[in-house]
Amino acid sequence: MNFKNILTYLIVPFLIISCWPKELEETGMIVINNGLDKNVQMRFFRNSIPSGPEIVSKTGKGEIFRGEDTSTLVVINQILQADSIALIFDNERIETHFLHTVAPEGHSLFSNDSYIHEGNKSTYTIDAKNYINATPCNGPCY
Repeated sequence: MNFKNILTYLIVPFLIISCWPKELEETGMIVINNGLDKNVQMRFFRNSIPSGPEIVSKTGKGEIFRGEDTSTLVVINQILQADSIALIFDNERIETHFLHTVAPEGHSLFSNDSYIHEGNKSTYTIDAKNYINATPCNGPCY
């Protein structure tokens, strides 16, 4: 192949992609639901410093968090903008989820397997397993 052909194969796809209208791109979305009748608060951290979305909370069942990214795949840690998330139940119990250790094992906010996937939407439900895994706080959790 000559230099001209190589440039054509590299530049043409790049130009097509860069001119692609944003409204035609699919959006990856995650939804986190509170499946408990308790108050659940989510706090987001990066390097032990509060980060990403503001603190979100929900008393009773329903959607607690919705995040999206213009991408064909849901990239959970990119949407959550955190490397750890604390779930606080009624300001009495706390469960912390970590990106790099994918803890708690089997039901982590950072584990793709913990979500129900429907198209580009991935849903995680906070449930009794989270509450049981949470540890009691000595006084207020935060």
